[in-house]
Amino acid sequence: MPDLSLWLWIVALVTALVASTVTTVTSIGAGLITYGILGFVFDLKFLIPLVAPAQLLGVSLRCWLFRRHIQWRAAFYLFLGVIPGIFIGALLFHIMSELTLRRVLGVLLLAFALYEFWRDKEVQTSPRLVLLPIGGLGAGLLLGSVGVAGPLLAIVFLRYGLVKENLVAMISLFFLVGNAQRVLLYWQQERLTVDGLELGVAMGIAMLAGVYLGRLILPRISQAVFVNLVLLVLVLFGVKFLFW
Repeated sequence: MPDLSLWLWIVALVTALVASTVTTVTSIGAGLITYGILGFVFDLKFLIPLVAPAQLLGVSLRCWLFRRHIQWRAAFYLFLGVIPGIFIGALLFHIMSELTLRRVLGVLLLAFALYEFWRDKEVQTSPRLVLLPIGGLGAGLLLGSVGVAGPLLAIVFLRYGLVKENLVAMISLFFLVGNAQRVLLYWQQERLTVDGLELGVAMGIAMLAGVYLGRLILPRISQAVFVNLVLLVLVLFGVKFLFW
């Protein structure tokens, strides 16, 4: 575990603020950005667990605001796969080495960036409940092991036919329940320490501030240009995790 000096606290809080702001403007996952930046100063074995309480706090407000748009029937089928997926993913996280985590995260960063560059904007929907547990299992595995599930989850929900407020509500619910489970599992595994929990909560508060900052910035910038710049940065982060 790193020595949580003042400068590490500052770097972590600024990163959480920036990640949340960028996510509000671009919809690119805050977890991807947080791991990409803080992976330079923290071991992922320490970083991934402490981001869980940060995301839990940060997503709570969003989930409450969009609670009326939650599709509870779809959520039930999704969590049939999510809950065991996170449990298995957390076990994998416990046994994976730091190097393996970095390589997997590097692949996910590159895959997400390339997918966003070239994906078809017109998504063919298939509102079949039977597919939700399968998607939930995959998203749970990723969230429990490397802490990144947003891109896969968005694909699953878009294929199901959820858009706009319904999409935001369901993704928020996933991360609310999923990160609550992750906090308990990481604490049980002694991967989440008291120092990590304190920093994670502080980062969560910074992420809440980032939501409001992003809403102020959004009308004043070219979103398309900003998204491409962020994706380019994610590519650089991905290459770094793969080779260094």
